[in-house]
Amino acid sequence: MEYLIIDIGNTNIVFSVYNEKEIIQKWRISTLIKRTMDEYILWFNSTISNQWNFKDIIIGSVVPDITEELKLAIIKFLKKKPLVASEDFLIKFPVDVENPSEVGTDRLVNALCAWNVYKKPSIILDFGTATTFDVVGKSGVYLGGVIAPGVNLSMSALHAAAARLPRIAITKPKNIIGKNTVSAMSSGIYWGYVGLIKCLLKKIEDEIGYKMLIIATGGLANLFVSEIAKAVIINNNLTIYGLYIAYKESRNKNEK
Repeated sequence: MEYLIIDIGNTNIVFSVYNEKEIIQKWRISTLIKRTMDEYILWFNSTISNQWNFKDIIIGSVVPDITEELKLAIIKFLKKKPLVASEDFLIKFPVDVENPSEVGTDRLVNALCAWNVYKKPSIILDFGTATTFDVVGKSGVYLGGVIAPGVNLSMSALHAAAARLPRIAITKPKNIIGKNTVSAMSSGIYWGYVGLIKCLLKKIEDEIGYKMLIIATGGLANLFVSEIAKAVIINNNLTIYGLYIAYKESRNKNEK
């Protein structure tokens, strides 16, 4: 029994085929607001085609404009109405913040998955369009977090604001002191973010008052975690599993 789980983020859309045990297929495409229903259908035809008969199609999204176009494509091509988190089913996870509606779907399902899988107070470090720190307390409650500009966003802003600075790839430089423009930028971005992350992790733990499990997710997690802390769990499927857990909990409740 397979499910198609779709995570629509600000930078990428991730499509995963999940069989209740593991992800058996996964694709990632760029998030483009102007992509049409017909373009999604062409993509479905070239990748998913008729390989699976999905029991349900689950969507988590932080980009409403893309959600609607993608829903239309799914209904037309896969002949099934997708279920959107926070619209067609609720994400049941307790929160202790001033305005719960402001918490993004991705951050909430990450917290849900982290608590369900690890059962420990956690800081979830997500390297996405923004670099986010989400805090799950020892009683299993989402306590809030920190939002900083993402690494790629900072790199693009640096390139855009300073005409003579080139666009570079994000890498781990051998030396702190750069001997040319590219190595100086590389050092500033990489070691600057290492410093930012380590500082914020320490300040969060100091404010909470107890040790936290650190869980990293997102495309750049592997590049940074070796410099952040000795014991960091990398789980790049946190959002996908969290969406499935939220969906399953809502189904189980409706079936009672």
